[in-house]
Amino acid sequence: LDNLKRLPERGVLLVSNHLTYYMDSIVVFHSVSYLRRPYLVWPRTSFYIVAALETMKSRGWLPRLMAYNGTICVKRTWKEGDQVVDRKVDPEDIANIGAGLGGGWVLTYPQGTTHPGAPGRIGCAKIIKRFRPIVVPVRLDGLREAFDKTGLKMQKTGRQLAVRYGRPLEIDYDASETAILHAVMAGIGEA
Repeated sequence: LDNLKRLPERGVLLVSNHLTYYMDSIVVFHSVSYLRRPYLVWPRTSFYIVAALETMKSRGWLPRLMAYNGTICVKRTWKEGDQVVDRKVDPEDIANIGAGLGGGWVLTYPQGTTHPGAPGRIGCAKIIKRFRPIVVPVRLDGLREAFDKTGLKMQKTGRQLAVRYGRPLEIDYDASETAILHAVMAGIGEA
């Protein structure tokens, strides 16, 4: 958390690997909120999570609570459920992410899915190039082994869980989107 303490209240993009649908976001939200005191009474409310619209439309209280409390729902351009799609980026999704960065911190998952080894998606680099946020890599470990894919049911006890925040990345905002994405994915791996 030391790498987060001196960051501004706005314009910070946390980029993380993605292991479960919900527990990843819960862990990051609680650890970032811990920086403010008293954290349970006054959690960080200017914290936004980018999530697939289809995931957040799932039934249940948790997706609805997360959607109500600061989730930026986006339509994935490459996948919907188990179907491959080829859809254009919705400009409203981009504007909502920009509004989130303008009002606080945003957490996104460049891989766009919880499948191990999935490639980073170029949309993350486009966001960085357009809005020029401070980019902080986040590395989550152990959640996939401890929880089911949703992150709501414990599968195995005794697993060590870890969240590590790297130093803000030195991003060349004028570099190619591919170079920016490479720097982001390398930063997550090293965090």
